[in-house]
Amino acid sequence: MKKLILMLIFIMMLFLQVNIKAESSSLTHSLDRFGNPVITQDAYLPLYQVANYSEERFNNPKDMHIDKNDYLYIADTGNKKIVILDDKNEFVLSFGEDYLMKPTGVFVRDELIFIADYGASDDQGSGRVFIVEFNKELKSATLINEFARPKSPVLEINNFIYRPSKIAVDQNKTMYVVSEGSYNGILMINEKNRFLGFFAPNNVKGTLRDYLVQFFYGNNEKALLKKKIPPSAYNVFLNDSGYVYTITQTNVDENQRGNTLKKVNNGGINFFSKKMYSASDFTSVTSGSVGNIYAVTRSGFIYEYDNEGNLLFIFGGPSDEDRLGLFKTTSAIATNSKDQVYVLDGSGNKYHVFEPTNFTSTVHQALDLYNQGKYVESESTWEEVLRYNALFDLAHKGIGKSYFIRGDYKNALKKFKIAEADEEYSLAFWEIRNIWLQKYAGVFIIAMVFLYVVAVIIKKQKLLLKLANSNLGTNIKGNQYFQELKFMFYYLKSPLDAFYEVKANKRVKVKTGIFYGFIMIMLYVLFLLLTGQLFKPVILERAVFSEEVLKVLVPLITFVFANYLVSSLMEGEGTLKAVFINTIGALMPVVVIMPLLIIISNVLTLNEVFIYQFIFFIMIAWSATLLFFSVKDTHNFSVKQTIYHFLMTILMMIVILIVFIMIYMMMMQVVEFVGNIIKEVIIHA
Repeated sequence: MKKLILMLIFIMMLFLQVNIKAESSSLTHSLDRFGNPVITQDAYLPLYQVANYSEERFNNPKDMHIDKNDYLYIADTGNKKIVILDDKNEFVLSFGEDYLMKPTGVFVRDELIFIADYGASDDQGSGRVFIVEFNKELKSATLINEFARPKSPVLEINNFIYRPSKIAVDQNKTMYVVSEGSYNGILMINEKNRFLGFFAPNNVKGTLRDYLVQFFYGNNEKALLKKKIPPSAYNVFLNDSGYVYTITQTNVDENQRGNTLKKVNNGGINFFSKKMYSASDFTSVTSGSVGNIYAVTRSGFIYEYDNEGNLLFIFGGPSDEDRLGLFKTTSAIATNSKDQVYVLDGSGNKYHVFEPTNFTSTVHQALDLYNQGKYVESESTWEEVLRYNALFDLAHKGIGKSYFIRGDYKNALKKFKIAEADEEYSLAFWEIRNIWLQKYAGVFIIAMVFLYVVAVIIKKQKLLLKLANSNLGTNIKGNQYFQELKFMFYYLKSPLDAFYEVKANKRVKVKTGIFYGFIMIMLYVLFLLLTGQLFKPVILERAVFSEEVLKVLVPLITFVFANYLVSSLMEGEGTLKAVFINTIGALMPVVVIMPLLIIISNVLTLNEVFIYQFIFFIMIAWSATLLFFSVKDTHNFSVKQTIYHFLMTILMMIVILIVFIMIYMMMMQVVEFVGNIIKEVIIHA
């Protein structure tokens, strides 16, 4: 009898929804100020998972959508139907078995259900878009329209293969259809199946080789066969904000930066950064109630962003086992009015439901106020967020906005610096600078006038000439080392004469060149330490002093030796000493201009960034020009020989670095081998 009861209970459980309460099954990550993922408080907790409806189980579901009444629509692809569940996950109805072939996309707008049907695998013309009217009161679904490929010369000329996989619909009933392999973009089709054009096509970045092929071969057929084709969109979503969100499965860089997720306006302009933190295998995207965006990867990681594309949280993950909150292969994501997140596991044939924690709910409350421009009102909520996580950058930025609105620019500046919010930092700094100028402008002008008067007096009284003719001046002028130090600035005034003097008359000793090389290294270190927040070249907290010094020292030394070795092979006239000193002399613009860059970087804002960039460009261009003529005049080369020499020098530098790396690795292996022998002797002694 007991066995019979247990058997009946087991059979009943097969036809019941699987509702399992659990704690978080994965870690939650957010980004630190350096852009690296770090563990933070749980953002969402898994509530339950649902694997069946009515008396059936899901079979390879590909898409889902939640409407404004929290009704859930699932494209149950394997069963060739659309399944509708109510806000309590209770089965309402299913339909489409008699006309759907392979429904892979579903979207709901004003009680109309739009279905993207991929069609039969062996029939390229079987792709369809279906429009079904759903009556909630009668619990009925009525097929209104069935659309094949739109009749358009653009599509017909190119023999466009219509394979609808995903669909989204705006308020005007314009359909945005993702067709598999459509590298021209997403198809825009109106409610009468008229093709309106392609939307938001992806771009392909050309390499130097591509440009050379285009230049030399033009429209040659063989060259065109190797033409790069941009990747096609994988998924699309839109809400009532007017923006279209697209997903493209392309590679991201080693720091997980890329533009696989885009927020596009009607003009096709992407408002998300091309270097936002993302993934290469996003499968679906949706939006939340406070402008936040969710995207899920094929492996099950769920990314939440704010409306500017800043990452808030990463949670979820993969699992080969049947675990709540972890996935096999995800295919879709959606949210309801309670901020609960639904994630569809296509391979697991179920969907999981997550609810936000108190921490996340607090973040959403603050975001809601922040997005409305209520920065002051959001301050207390952001403070509460910081009590949960003191390193939450967006909270510091929100509080900084509040300070800024209230005119507390100094505290706003501190908060923006913590949050690495450069644009906001620039605005706060501009206000502080403006206040300072208004307060001290008179004093500043008087000081400038005073310095000008002093300079005029010195010039008229010839005080500098008298100082030069005094005993002190005579002693300094007679000092050889001082004259060499002074001569190095001659490279800026008459570089060709300076190159010749060093090569022919040996005007400068090696120790003087070493001194200025040391000065350059120190200037680079000061450049790293003292450059203003808006122009800093590295993150100081992560910089290693020895590594930064080597970034200057190694290229300099390698260039000098490579330059000399190549010139010896090309019968150049310069000695190693002349090559070294003239190389240092060619870099003298750095000694003069870099202190100016450090100073102005602390007084400029992003609005004046072109001034900083222009001066920096002058420093680099000036040094590069002097370096070119340094090689030419030191070795008495022609222009053609100098260009060839530079190319060979770069190649030689690479060879030298490879040789030293190999030597270093061999030495480390020897040290490790000897160390292991010593350990063995000690152990067996």
